[in-house]
Amino acid sequence: MRYFLGLDIGTKNIKAAVLNDVGNIEEEVSTPVYDLINQPKAGFVERDPLALWKRVCDSLKKLKLKDKIEGVCVDATSGTIVPVDEAGTPLHNLIMYNDSRAVTEAEELRRSSSKAREFESFLPITPQLVLPKIMWMKKHCEFYGRIYKILHESDYIVYKLTGLFASSNNTAGKSHALLDRLKYLEEAYEDVGVPVDFMPELKPIGSIVGYVTENASVETGLPSGIPVVNGVTDASAGDITSGAIKAGQANATIGTALTVHVVVDKPVPDAFQRFYYKTYVNDLFLAGGFTNAGTTALDTMSRLLGRDLIELTDMARRVPPGCEGLIACTEWYGVRAPKTYPSVRGFFIGLSEITADPGVIFRSMLEGSALALKLMLDSVENVTKIKVYDLRVSGGASKNDLFMSIIADVSGKDVYVVEEPNSAVGSAILAMWGCMGGEIEKIVGKVVKIRGRFKPNMENHVKYSSLLDKYVKLIENLAKIV
Repeated sequence: MRYFLGLDIGTKNIKAAVLNDVGNIEEEVSTPVYDLINQPKAGFVERDPLALWKRVCDSLKKLKLKDKIEGVCVDATSGTIVPVDEAGTPLHNLIMYNDSRAVTEAEELRRSSSKAREFESFLPITPQLVLPKIMWMKKHCEFYGRIYKILHESDYIVYKLTGLFASSNNTAGKSHALLDRLKYLEEAYEDVGVPVDFMPELKPIGSIVGYVTENASVETGLPSGIPVVNGVTDASAGDITSGAIKAGQANATIGTALTVHVVVDKPVPDAFQRFYYKTYVNDLFLAGGFTNAGTTALDTMSRLLGRDLIELTDMARRVPPGCEGLIACTEWYGVRAPKTYPSVRGFFIGLSEITADPGVIFRSMLEGSALALKLMLDSVENVTKIKVYDLRVSGGASKNDLFMSIIADVSGKDVYVVEEPNSAVGSAILAMWGCMGGEIEKIVGKVVKIRGRFKPNMENHVKYSSLLDKYVKLIENLAKIV
């Protein structure tokens, strides 16, 4: 039996998963890391890279099969970076993916670089991108002149394992990595006076970027000399875990946020900048859209109503589709579809003596999140002309069967819920593929198990199609006045 390791560096936990070559998950461990998050001031979100590496080592040492591992692949959060000097020593904390300190610099990038503006149809400019964060360092950090490389979070862990600097187009997507070749959008870097050489060399997804060093072996317990395979972001690893690896398949991850990734065969610019593109396996691409219609609103309402999610779900089951006219928007931090309207935030419309009921309110929120998902799928389908025939759902909210039924009814598509949504499994699949070769589809077919399939009720779908039209009109009209 051969064993392969996937390592997922998340916001809250480090997860490690060991796969055997038959496709079974042999072992999983999890180590909390949320306590490492530090917010020194408003908009700043950081964590200590040395403390993170120690937690990685602690996680790997827990594995009973660690001395039998034949290959490893790492994923981590997208857009989280750390500057290091020539010796690979961190010069600053990791600046997290959700850090928004670089608002001014994002505006400067858009103003200063015509190439970055053109590229916005593939990668909209936001403060969370890597280049604005580097521009911020240039202004505010005395160590800027000592920077040798800017590493993404997973690149840093790979460096600690191998002593080498490397990344993938997927991992470096928020660093303006190009979609069609292993290069960065160099003109954007030149336009703002940032050396593109700061960025790690790009190598193909699934290629071997290096081997575990003797020092790393001592620190982690992994065998010295085993291959480290080039990986993807945590969200993209989750897409692999879901089994969405062919054009026309999609994965919606519903956790704190609701993220939709559709596998497409070519990137087509979106004039409304609702979604971004990332490279993917087998020369395919992910058209990705992020919304905040995840569990934040649901959890908050649960606390407000003083009822847990299970109780609210049971109450919501007794409410008919459409919630007696109550319409909810769960994008509490700004709407992303049908277009981006930052000023339009969460709302309820249609409250009455009948609808001011916990079950009605909660179901209306489930429907609102499903409508946001449907609009994001529609936008990708309309732009790319790829018809989504297979919708996978993962993340914590996928355990709610009522929610999954509503998504099936709203979308009009069969919804498949995966049994094991752990992104570490997706990275373990990449480790196996990179070391053994062959077709990744066959590996995915062996590993991915479906927990449940939810078929749409087409009578409900007709009702929800009418509700969707009302929802869109509400958002468009609210955007004119708020």
